[in-house]
Amino acid sequence: MNKPARFPLALLLIAALTGCGAPRREQSDAAPRQPPRKEVVTVFAAASTANALDEITAAFAQGTGVEVQANYAASSALAQQIESGADADLFLSADTAWADHVAGKVPVARRRNLLGNRLVIVVPSDSKLQLAKPEDLLSADVPHLALGDPDAVPAGKYAKRALSELGIWEKLKGKIAPAEDVRHALTYVETGAAEAGIVYATDAAVSRKVRVAVELPADMTGPVRYPLILLNQEAKHGPAAAFYDYLGSPAATKVFEKHGFVVLVDGEDGAK
Repeated sequence: MNKPARFPLALLLIAALTGCGAPRREQSDAAPRQPPRKEVVTVFAAASTANALDEITAAFAQGTGVEVQANYAASSALAQQIESGADADLFLSADTAWADHVAGKVPVARRRNLLGNRLVIVVPSDSKLQLAKPEDLLSADVPHLALGDPDAVPAGKYAKRALSELGIWEKLKGKIAPAEDVRHALTYVETGAAEAGIVYATDAAVSRKVRVAVELPADMTGPVRYPLILLNQEAKHGPAAAFYDYLGSPAATKVFEKHGFVVLVDGEDGAK
């Protein structure tokens, strides 16, 4: 007489146990929650800015949590990469011509002249060469003169202009050891592959393996300007814009000046 009463109770117990297990199964099948993606800003910058910019990006990352990835090379190479679709948020060029080139090819949100520099003739620190003026580079004691490729690299273009103004470029052409960027030109002199080289004053300042022999007159090189470009409209109000502003801040200015740059205060040129 008791069996019919126990059967529905057993069914209820089974159903209850099954129901209790369902939520746990759904929870275990759910995808794990992903942490928020870390914000990254990509800056393409002239090789001559590497030491200063590495210090500045580290401070910016520490203060904001935004990582800055820097790609250093000759401004000419960087401009061509950006034109070909490279993913860059900012471009810090070593001359206005390559900045203008980029501005004519891709959208630009903001632009300003950020830095100034100057060119110097360097020799190995243990060299016995005594160069008192640029014309001394014509000496037979200087069979190799290192500089950035004068057809593309800004430092090489500035050097060619100065030597042409002095009337000695054609006589020196056979000695030129062209480098892919100014830091490679510096390396040629550091290693003794070239007896002398023409680099930025800021490059000479970071090397203990070279010494400055002569400074090239600014009126012969023309103004050495580093334009900074914020590259796209999407970045205009985000982390890239914050880093653009930070590069003109007192904190960044202090670092740039420590590395020998002149920080310009001429304001923004506007997008082009």
